[in-house]
Parts: sequence; structure tokens; C-alpha cells
Amino acid sequence: MKKFTLRAILTSLAVMLSLPVAAQDAFPKKPIRLVVPFEAGGGSDGLARAIQSEIESQKLLPVPFVVTNATGAGGAVGSRQVLRATPDGYTILQIHQELFAAAALGRVDYTPLDFEPVIQVSEACLFMAVAADSPLNSFDDFLKKVKTDGANFRQGDEIGGATHFPSVRLMNLIDTEWVVVPTGATSKRFTALKGGFADMALMSPLWIERSGGEVRPLAVLGEERYEQVPDLPTAKELGYDVKSCLNRRYWAPKGTPEQNIAVLADAIEAAANSERVRSYLDRSGEKLKIVRGEQLKQEIAAEYEDFIEVADAVKGGKTN
Repeated sequence: MKKFTLRAILTSLAVMLSLPVAAQDAFPKKPIRLVVPFEAGGGSDGLARAIQSEIESQKLLPVPFVVTNATGAGGAVGSRQVLRATPDGYTILQIHQELFAAAALGRVDYTPLDFEPVIQVSEACLFMAVAADSPLNSFDDFLKKVKTDGANFRQGDEIGGATHFPSVRLMNLIDTEWVVVPTGATSKRFTALKGGFADMALMSPLWIERSGGEVRPLAVLGEERYEQVPDLPTAKELGYDVKSCLNRRYWAPKGTPEQNIAVLADAIEAAANSERVRSYLDRSGEKLKIVRGEQLKQEIAAEYEDFIEVADAVKGGKTN
């Protein structure tokens, strides 16, 4: 009996040793946990759950893909959970440029460069908007107003948030300042515009239709014009190279094996290209934009440098 047992063990060991290394170390073997550091029901959460649904329905991974909301401190609570997680690919993060803003302002003790980027899925470039009854009908009207009466011009925004940075960059390019009113996220900015508490705000493309004509777009803060408003110029076309886009990206802890990142990126990309996720992005005013690998790393580094350049001005910006 002992000889048989020993023979069986040796045989099993020989079989295991003869297997390719990839077969022995196949990833993943247990559920993947995707941390969304914002509340359920928001844009980040919506995309995460659309991706989750496609991964599971198409069986793009052999294990469950679980979305967890870890809210608090403007995304820092969830981000820190992933930062400190074991770098094996089983705990990942989805977040946009709020990560850049928090790091640039020193609100957290880590930066985007302390994570491994997995993949970017979408982009939503914002537009400058005023209320429909505003006397400002064009970007030129806006320029004249802020250059002559910036002290009495109010922009609704989230102080220290991702969209505050490109606003300050625009101030630097125009070489003037205006007042930033702490209104909060996009829906609250819309309310501030309607109520007359703000003269201008950065809004997502979804609000061109959602506002029912109650906002007037002045310029797109992206590389391209919107298909639904082809006559609306970009700020870059008008001579001001400023960009304000929310890029939803997936991140892993630093040191996660490249092969594990590739597996995750492949699954997320396949899900993102599905009809269901494309439809979700259209409804959300976002567009599919897949970036991964070295290109993604380069874009993140350059983008974070832009945040660093204007961080001091954001800290000392004119608010009320």
C-alpha cells in the first residue's frame, strides 16, 4: 500500500512537472474584484456594471468579475485599497482624472504612477456652457467678458476636482482670472446655471440634449468637434490649447505581472466593444476609446504632468 501511494504521488508530480508553466500558473483562478471608488448609480459605477455584465454574459473570464463600491474622500478610500492590494491582478480599480487631481494637490500620498494602468475604455470631453438666456453667444463674447469683468464672472465647478484644473489652465492661457463657485458635479452645475448662481460651467456632452435647450455651448474642450453639434468649435481651433476630458481607466497595483494585466485588458476590451456597452456609452454622452500598453502609460504620464503644472494655481485660485 505504501509503495502504491508513493508511486501515485511520484506519477502525479511527474505529470505536473510536464505541464507548461502557463497551465500551472493560469490566471485567473479566483474572482476578480473591481473597486469603484464612487457611489452606486453614478457614471463610473454605471460603466463598471455594464462591463461586468458583458464579461459574465460572454464568459470572457473563467471567474466572477465583481464590482465593489468603496466610497469616501473623493475616491481616495477605494484607490488606496487597490494601491495596497496584493499585486496579482485580483483587485483592480476604475477611476478617471479625479486620481490625478487628488495627487497633484497633495490630498493623497500617492500618484497615478504608483499604479499599473490596465486599459482606458472611454472618453467624455466637456464643453463650456452658459445658460440659454445668457448675453454670451460665443467664445469671443466670453473672452471679452472675463477680460473686462472677470471679478464678477462666476464659473460653477468642483473646487480642486478634475475639471477645476483645465479651467485654471484656460485662465493662464487667456491671462486673466474669474471666480470659481463651488457647485459640485455636473448636475449641480446645471442647476447653478439655470438659477443664475453661475455664469459658465463645464458640462458633459450628454447635457447638450438633456438640458432641453436650457444651456448654450460655447466651445468643446476636446480634440474633435461633437457630431451632434458640428458647428461648435473646439477651444484649440480658437487658439486655446486646453482639454477637459474624463477618461475612465482601469488600474492594478504596482508590480502586477504583465501577463495578468494583458488577460484583464483583453476581457475588458472585448466587453467594451459589445453592443450593450457601446449603447451605454452613447446614452451617457461618452465615446468608446480603447488605449492600452505603452501608449496608455505615455498618455497618463503627460496628462499627470499637465495637472502638476497648474496645481499651485488651483490651490491659490480665485473662489468664493
